[in-house]
Amino acid sequence: MNRVFNPPLVGAVVVLVILGAVALGWVWLRAGKPAQLPPVALMATCLPVALPLLAALLLGTGDRAQWAITVWGLALLASVMPGGYLLNGGAGSVGTQWRFLLAYGALWVLLLVAYLLWIAPWAMRVPPAPGALPVSQQRLMQRVLSLAQAGLALVVEPSMSEPGQITVTRHVRDGKRSIAVRLSFVADRHCVLARELSRVRGDQPMNASEAQMRQGIQPRDGTHPDADLIYDASLTLTPPSEATRRALALRLAGDRVEVGQSGAAADPANLPHLLAELVRQSGWTWQGVFFNWQKGCGPAATD
Repeated sequence: MNRVFNPPLVGAVVVLVILGAVALGWVWLRAGKPAQLPPVALMATCLPVALPLLAALLLGTGDRAQWAITVWGLALLASVMPGGYLLNGGAGSVGTQWRFLLAYGALWVLLLVAYLLWIAPWAMRVPPAPGALPVSQQRLMQRVLSLAQAGLALVVEPSMSEPGQITVTRHVRDGKRSIAVRLSFVADRHCVLARELSRVRGDQPMNASEAQMRQGIQPRDGTHPDADLIYDASLTLTPPSEATRRALALRLAGDRVEVGQSGAAADPANLPHLLAELVRQSGWTWQGVFFNWQKGCGPAATD
């Protein structure tokens, strides 16, 4: 993927250029002419564009999730600078510019929320392996089903009501905890939509945060005792990790899946990475989703 011309960077630059232009236009009108613009105002409008471009050149490609988080953070911080300058009295008192501040804040929220909704699916997508031709849906589903015999203690269940769905579950701690991934196959796009669910069924707490789940975050003063057993069900979305997928040493042999002897494959938390690597090597696109209504699967050619 090109380090400069990729979706999150282009989106960040567009968002920040608009915000910077709005702030610069306001300061321009307040100052009367460009020569009267203070250096701080110019820096505030230039940095939002310069920072993402600099980050693109220095950080490289890496995992999509980490890249998206970095660009999102830069976009969030840099776009606040023009508004911060105005709030600090750089172009008149707050009372005389409240209309601009209100409009600027509304535009800031709308653009960045829309940008977040757009970049999140991109960050959770794993494109096919380079040179891997997409296999048929039947073969890919058979490979997923073969995981039940891969020695990883996985429960693989085809849906009885939806022919294009398979749920893969990993039970841990004597079945008191489980991680499940529901796979929906989109044949015309060669894409797999993955929705994760974590469950805890009456297990002992494993850390201080879980020990306070029933009572919330409260001081341990005897009046708010720790929880004895934890019950929880939550949707999760595991950010893709190229390093974790490589550590799995997964190999495909026809309709079967072979997993290396590394400890990464035995880690229950790596189930999404295992499935993503299987899909990736099969020439399909992996797309993590958070809600049932998320059906988008970008064409692999654009990745």
